[in-house]
Amino acid sequence: MKRNIARLGLSAAASAALLFTALPSHAQSFYSAGKISVALERAFGIHYAHDEIDRPGPGSEEYSSTAIGFGWYGAVSPFHWTRAAVDGFVIDRLSLGGSLGFFTQSGDADGDGVLFSPRVGYAIPLSSVFTFWPRGGFTFMKLNNGSIFGLSGEAMFVASPKPNWGILFGPTLDFGFVGDQGNDVDWSHFSLGFPSVGIMGTF
Repeated sequence: MKRNIARLGLSAAASAALLFTALPSHAQSFYSAGKISVALERAFGIHYAHDEIDRPGPGSEEYSSTAIGFGWYGAVSPFHWTRAAVDGFVIDRLSLGGSLGFFTQSGDADGDGVLFSPRVGYAIPLSSVFTFWPRGGFTFMKLNNGSIFGLSGEAMFVASPKPNWGILFGPTLDFGFVGDQGNDVDWSHFSLGFPSVGIMGTF
């Protein structure tokens, strides 16, 4: 009985080793040292946001909202703006990069804003097609007279059926804990996206 259990354990370990090492070259290539990933991120998803506004006189206010959308839609949170991203792999699997978003709108609710989010990530191959690529960093966003700074994390999965492109999908979490909207109004913000979907190309 013990020998059978030991053989089963060795067989499982060998299978896991094959899963993580014997991958086709196209799956390995996107996270090899020197490779660059260019992506359009958070282009589709289900997004939830919660804001807390602390005013000097009336006190605090709280707002929550949810949105589902594709492309440049009316995102419930600036952290959910569709953004362009570039990541470079400094060594195999370890990436450094960031994303940049921009917003402008005219009319009764006119305004504009910019978002910048540097990050570090580590790619973990799961199979010949799928890779787990968790990433984390911080985000700075300025919208009209307000601005906010916070931490951001993404548990991204990459499906790469072809050598030079892939689909990104997974949950995103953003927490803006230092923010203001002018006139001594403090602003804190929490947002969650699941799934958040994008597309990437590599070279």
